[in-house]
Amino acid sequence: MLSALSTAFATVTAKNFGGVGIDGVPWADGKIVVKQIVAGGPAHLAGIKAGDIITHIDGKATEGSDFKEMVEYRLRGRAGTPVTIKIRRPGELKPYTFTLIRRQLTIPPKK
Repeated sequence: MLSALSTAFATVTAKNFGGVGIDGVPWADGKIVVKQIVAGGPAHLAGIKAGDIITHIDGKATEGSDFKEMVEYRLRGRAGTPVTIKIRRPGELKPYTFTLIRRQLTIPPKK
């Protein structure tokens, strides 16, 4: 089973809520580190990688923000709607911006 943090990132519910397929963890300075990507999910297809650092979600900085609020009210949302994520990739100077379309995901259990 995915942890509570993971579930918040990629929830499948009867209310048509979805995610982008990111399993992330909060970092000490408030940013979110991508722990793993759901294969075939929007984040995977866009090229987001484990180890990437999410610095903004829909224009709001993750630094200094509440992790749960950023996940539940910004990253997660109605399937079929867009979310813009800005990331910093370790070892690279240039930030990356991705606009992903949320979708319902089937998350395989962890082994």
